[in-house]
Amino acid sequence: MATCLLCASTGAFRPRGEKDGYGIEECPSCGLVQLVPTPTADVLRALYEGDSYFEGGAATGYSEYEDQEQEYLATFREDVRRIREFVPSGRILEVGCGYGYFLQCALDAGFDAYGIDLSPAAVKWAATRHPGRVFCGLLEEVPEIQDQKYDVIFGSHLIEHLTEPSEFLRVAGRLLRPGGLVVMVTPNIKSLLARASGSRWVSFKIPEHVSYYDPATITTLLNRGGYTVRAVDSAYQYYALPFVSRRVRELLHPVSRIVPPVERLRFLRNRKIRVTSGSMRVLAAYNGE
Repeated sequence: MATCLLCASTGAFRPRGEKDGYGIEECPSCGLVQLVPTPTADVLRALYEGDSYFEGGAATGYSEYEDQEQEYLATFREDVRRIREFVPSGRILEVGCGYGYFLQCALDAGFDAYGIDLSPAAVKWAATRHPGRVFCGLLEEVPEIQDQKYDVIFGSHLIEHLTEPSEFLRVAGRLLRPGGLVVMVTPNIKSLLARASGSRWVSFKIPEHVSYYDPATITTLLNRGGYTVRAVDSAYQYYALPFVSRRVRELLHPVSRIVPPVERLRFLRNRKIRVTSGSMRVLAAYNGE
């Protein structure tokens, strides 16, 4: 029997699909879409702590993560610009910092930025560039951050990985200054791309993505955690044109031949374009003391 990760309802969920041995099902009470059964914490942590997570391929983890540094920097600069509209300066903690690309953008914008990640390999890589600012472990585990207060806690493609999202928001609230922001980028199950892609949606990454939110369910989660949603935006990412072309062909298979190989043209080969992956950016203020 499934238990909803958002509202804790139990019973028969509505099937939305199946992939890699997991059901993709919708809670009839609150509308959250999640994996059934819920992957165990040990299964998930083993994924993130593995050496191949950041260069492992499209099925799990990230493909070409190091090679796409410039694209990630361009993407995270947009996140930082949006954050500065609400919090012009201060201390930021990124949860799931990877190689520290967001940290670099936040530091460049004048923020006092720190990061944590479960991947020892990623933390080692990021700490080389940002010594004293990157730590390994969960939000509630890392001793260096427990007595600190942050103006912003940022998590890009994080909340969909969590089997206890309410507990994460509780701990985040303890580390935030009064009125501080939690900012999350996460797949939107009701986005046009998600609906058009069906079972081929790029964000159906099993089993690491355990839940799939939309603007209504993410707002419910945040409100129950003591947060007030300030904005929900469409989130975009920058990619090199050849990468996008390959992904479009994968999505359109077996009729992918209708997509011309425009990336073979020399003047387009290194072109970076801004595209949507069907994700949303959510900014919410903590109401607690």
